[in-house]
Amino acid sequence: MDLRVLGPLEVVESGALVTLTGRRSRQVLAVLAAEAGNAVSTDRLIDAVWGPAPPASARTQVSIQVSGLRRAFAGAGAPADAIETTGTGYRLDSEAVRIDAHLAERALRDAAAAGRDEAVRLLRSALGLWRGRPYDDVELDVLEPVAHRLEELRLRIAEHLYGLELARGRAPWLIDELARLVDAAPIREGLRALLMTALWRTGRRAEALACFRDGRAKVVEELGVEPGSALRRLHQRILAEPEPESEPEPAPAPERSVVPAELPRASPGFSGRTAELERLTALLRCPEADQTVVVAVSGPGGIGKSELAVQAAHRAAADLPDGRLYVDLCGSTPGVEPVTPLAALTRMMRSLGADERSVPADPDEAAARFRSLTEGRRLLIVLDNARDAAQVAPLIPASRTCRVVITARVPLVGLAGVTHLPVEVLDEAGALAMAQALVDPVRWDRAAAAEMLRWCGGLPLAISIAAARLNSRPAWTLRDLADRLRDEAQRLDELATADRAVRVGFEASHCQLDPRQQRTFGLLGLLECADIGLPTAAALAGADPASTEAQLEGLVDVQLVDSPSPGRYRLHDLIRLYAREHLEAGTTSAERDGLTRRAVHFYLATARTACLLLNADATWRTGFGPDLPRRAGLGLRDRDEAYAWLRAESPNLPGVFRQAAALPDDGPRLVGALCAAVGLVLTLRGRAQDKLQLGRVALAAAAENDELRAIAHDCLGSALLRCGDPEQALHHLRSACDGFERAGNPAGAAVQLAAMATAFRLLGRLPEAVAHSTRAIEINRRIARRTALVDCLTSLGLTYRRMGKPDAELAVHAEAAAIAETLPERNWLANVLANLGEATRRVGRPAEALAVFARALDASGSSERTQTFLDAEIRWGIGRAHHDLGDAERAATEHRESARILDELGLIDAAERERIGGPGCPEPPEIIRRNT
Repeated sequence: MDLRVLGPLEVVESGALVTLTGRRSRQVLAVLAAEAGNAVSTDRLIDAVWGPAPPASARTQVSIQVSGLRRAFAGAGAPADAIETTGTGYRLDSEAVRIDAHLAERALRDAAAAGRDEAVRLLRSALGLWRGRPYDDVELDVLEPVAHRLEELRLRIAEHLYGLELARGRAPWLIDELARLVDAAPIREGLRALLMTALWRTGRRAEALACFRDGRAKVVEELGVEPGSALRRLHQRILAEPEPESEPEPAPAPERSVVPAELPRASPGFSGRTAELERLTALLRCPEADQTVVVAVSGPGGIGKSELAVQAAHRAAADLPDGRLYVDLCGSTPGVEPVTPLAALTRMMRSLGADERSVPADPDEAAARFRSLTEGRRLLIVLDNARDAAQVAPLIPASRTCRVVITARVPLVGLAGVTHLPVEVLDEAGALAMAQALVDPVRWDRAAAAEMLRWCGGLPLAISIAAARLNSRPAWTLRDLADRLRDEAQRLDELATADRAVRVGFEASHCQLDPRQQRTFGLLGLLECADIGLPTAAALAGADPASTEAQLEGLVDVQLVDSPSPGRYRLHDLIRLYAREHLEAGTTSAERDGLTRRAVHFYLATARTACLLLNADATWRTGFGPDLPRRAGLGLRDRDEAYAWLRAESPNLPGVFRQAAALPDDGPRLVGALCAAVGLVLTLRGRAQDKLQLGRVALAAAAENDELRAIAHDCLGSALLRCGDPEQALHHLRSACDGFERAGNPAGAAVQLAAMATAFRLLGRLPEAVAHSTRAIEINRRIARRTALVDCLTSLGLTYRRMGKPDAELAVHAEAAAIAETLPERNWLANVLANLGEATRRVGRPAEALAVFARALDASGSSERTQTFLDAEIRWGIGRAHHDLGDAERAATEHRESARILDELGLIDAAERERIGGPGCPEPPEIIRRNT
């Protein structure tokens, strides 16, 4: 099947035109043809055909158009599968379809290697493929640069053809054809040189000189520069030699006829970076620009910057026909000096045909000469592995026709007019796609691959090396490889081959650090945290925050550390292992334990501060472990800051707990102290799953210590209670209560009795619930723990609610409210008032209940960033009261707000939130029903 795009779009099968119905189908086919052999996503097709405002049915319409094209092909006897379906869109099979534009390009390539007569035949045949302007009857903005490129191809073929024809002595027969081409492309100096030569050789010297004057005027007017040196030399020769030599010779080749093609081979296994590749390719293909298009691709070592640049450069190469230059600047190559700007300029000018002896020795003069040489040329330049902005600034052309892509580890912020394209690790889907492209399909094991990719951390270099090692060892399976990578101590050794290693990629950045930065980098590798805050890093380093921040920002600059938000820093897992290697090389095990203990003490002191800010009556929770001054931790000032600290550090706490547990001597007590303090903060924030995880670590660390086991059981029991498993919760709560009683800790025992009362209430064992609440109330009255007393009275009131005793419930809630009014922590008052409001509503006084709920909301005083389960509970109660008053609209608003908070806390799923947003008065979510 033939596809003709060099004119109106046509499909021909066995000499007959295939009928294409509909404008949209022709547009879709045209876009696929322009990218023949490459996958085109459905999103790109939609954007190309409909622009920025596609109809809602666009995706369906694309599918319909493709199906219609396949039917049209099949109906004409052509292969219907010429359009293939890919993972994200479609691909026109360039082997199943002959495209005239591809035939023309091939003819130009073949002519370069053929004899003169054969070359003339090939080029004449290629020119005959043009039937008009490419894609003439398909109106799409995205096809404009493609059509422009193909018109450029036609002119290049014509230049080559007529140069050969002149050499054959056919000047008289070429003048009319050349004159038409020059009229159509008046500033194309190659064609004008050919016309001048043809006129001169046929004795029309005056016309040849007039042709030069006309061309010079147009170049000066349109470009503001003089004609190129080749055209000027031809002009001088015509002036000096009235009669040409008797033997015809080819027209002098313009300087720009040298077409370098230096791009490295694109890796066939490249995948996983569709969005970045499409964006970079689009920037390089940009048909119109008012200045040189420069794109700086930045990212840490091994992230795949160079391969991304090379892939995009190959895609855009056809749009930049005057050449593709490539220079490895060795900016981050270990043991190799970076290439100087003068050396890079010399190499590129030599590639463009300049005599190396003509390159100025002065770097500034050489840069100016390079800008002159590249002016007006449609060149693509890849400056790979740059060290900094100073190295690449002299290498950038000034012509708006040039495109430059730079790769560097550091963001080149010193370059003006640059589009920055930072590259990050591959996401799960991208990493899986890359691995699948590299691994032998016969050995593919998705589950094992997922684990292998987990240890590679989405780093393309690591994935590539892992796949290469697997492919070179036929006896290994993917599971074998994943198992070998599981061991942290050996992982970096496993990710190495004879010529590549992940570790080497990191060394290039590490060697740029000064000794203080190297020490800070090593310290970051010590903690098993998702990220680290500036105050924690300063505490770990034993330095002030200002100097520590300067060190950390230096690490960010060389791409060893990422800063996901101000004041927080993160290492890739493999970089953390590399940092830990350096720390271990320069410290003893005892020294590293001391550093870990310093960080754990910081977390513990901060957790204690947060605990007491949220409940001043919880001093019993801060009495475990070492006696630390409050200033040893973060200086939290209020409840909002306590919750903000928890939100930032929650992902880090499991790692801190595990490392604390591993410390010799005092490890178990540190874990218990952390668990006691952090547990309350997590409870008030509603983070039950986090508590479960930390409680398990604490229980494993506690060994046979009664009090430490009691702390861990307390954490696990309260978490299971919130998760809706009161039966399992009772097991842990009883163990905690017994442990605290044996340790002589009445406050801890009372907390467990109160929690057990809640568990019995949820199990419907109401008399036992009353009995345990009563015991807890008695203990708290005796030891004067007013906050705990309020909590126990509230629990007793909820039990009375289940027992159908509204008067008794109101009485205990009222007593709890009276005590809570005297407490400094307003959140306890909010909790009591929320239950009092619901009790008031249940006895048929919704208007009065609304007033109580309003006081509860005011007492909660939560900002948007610290809203808790209690806020969701209050909102739900307000919604029910409005429903009782007949205000369905206001009720629905409050219920949706409650669901939003619960969803953000991870306490309900998307389906539950959608159900709550439906019509009518919904049933309360299970989490609220369970806890009220």
